[in-house]
Amino acid sequence: MEKMGIVRQLWRIIITGLVLIAIVFFLTKIVSIIPQVLVKYTNLIQAVLLGIILYVLLRSILKALQKVLERRIHKKYARPLIFLVSVVGYFIILLAILALLGVNLSSIILGSAFAGAIVGLAAQQILSNFFSGILLIWSRPFVPGDYIEFNSWQYSYMLPSYPPKFLSRDEFRWRISGKVDDISMNYTTIIEDDGTVTKMPNSIVIQGATTVNPSRNKIQVRTELPKSIDYTKLKKDVEEIAASIKEITDWKIMVEEVGRETYLAKITMTIAGGDLEGTRGRFMESLLAAAK
Repeated sequence: MEKMGIVRQLWRIIITGLVLIAIVFFLTKIVSIIPQVLVKYTNLIQAVLLGIILYVLLRSILKALQKVLERRIHKKYARPLIFLVSVVGYFIILLAILALLGVNLSSIILGSAFAGAIVGLAAQQILSNFFSGILLIWSRPFVPGDYIEFNSWQYSYMLPSYPPKFLSRDEFRWRISGKVDDISMNYTTIIEDDGTVTKMPNSIVIQGATTVNPSRNKIQVRTELPKSIDYTKLKKDVEEIAASIKEITDWKIMVEEVGRETYLAKITMTIAGGDLEGTRGRFMESLLAAAK
């Protein structure tokens, strides 16, 4: 209901402005209430009156728009959007006034378009970040405080250039995991798990794949073993180690690959608590000790 009230307010402002503009033109052009000595300044008077009306109309629209934005997004994010709308609005008012004064607008518009193209090309990346920031702030795929895992097509899967070990599935994947600290017009700030502060350009963030507040209670361990080590014994060792670590609530083991002399076992565990890396490390230490 409140949203509908603001929309109705905007329509009232626009309709009132159009009615006032129509009255000005009716009184100055048709009825011609301007004194005879000032008739030659009719266009100037119309331009001044139109400028005042459009200025008041724009300020009223900006005020109503600010209320809408501040209900949806934070005040500091609403200000750049209001500034952008106001710049466009003042430019339109200027064009309307110049048109009434008899100025040829085609050269102005053409020159503005040419200058805009040059500025756009020169600041392409900056503008891309700016408008991407607007989209992130408005659409809110995630908000400050969310934990995200971010992957971008610019930094996709990368296989090692050398074989690390037989049957290995090792791979490097560029990924940022952490808490979203802030989203500005140009950068998204992420505090990673180790405390590193990373500022990602918004144009990169908008194109990436982002997992928001993922379930972070699963860990995997892959271990390559010679066939001389009995799989049944390995399974028993894993069961005993998992039972000795209270954070591990569930586990399973499977043979993932079989080679000529070795096999690759994958162990998946469910962890209660947030210290996934610490629990994984303790499990690996115990597994190494059991293998001796």
